[in-house]
Amino acid sequence: MSPSASNGSANKRRSEKRLIAFIAHAFSQPVRVIDKGEGSLSCYSVFWSIAAHEGRTQVEIAELTGLSAKTVSRVVAHLGTTRGGLGWIKQVFDEDDRRLRRLFLSHRGKSVLARLLRDFSNVDNS
Repeated sequence: MSPSASNGSANKRRSEKRLIAFIAHAFSQPVRVIDKGEGSLSCYSVFWSIAAHEGRTQVEIAELTGLSAKTVSRVVAHLGTTRGGLGWIKQVFDEDDRRLRRLFLSHRGKSVLARLLRDFSNVDNS
């Protein structure tokens, strides 16, 4: 094996290790930040999907995440501004069809997102 091929292989292994560390950190975040036992991976998936696709409905978020509509509904209640929720997600009635509720990050949710992005940046730079 040539030195450049060996160096490329070492770089690839380092990149893979960094990616694994990043993903492990990402999946451990909801447990620490959400601090609730209920479906942290589901919460993580729904939270990030809403952050990336604000204004989508629960059905659309379910399609994006591959979770059931029932699970998304439960997570939205858990992360939402309803009584007992964390206040990270707000639901806004659609202007054209009042049966639909569009999902957005609340002010508190945007603060959590900023903190997570800072944490991920720190992992990426270490």
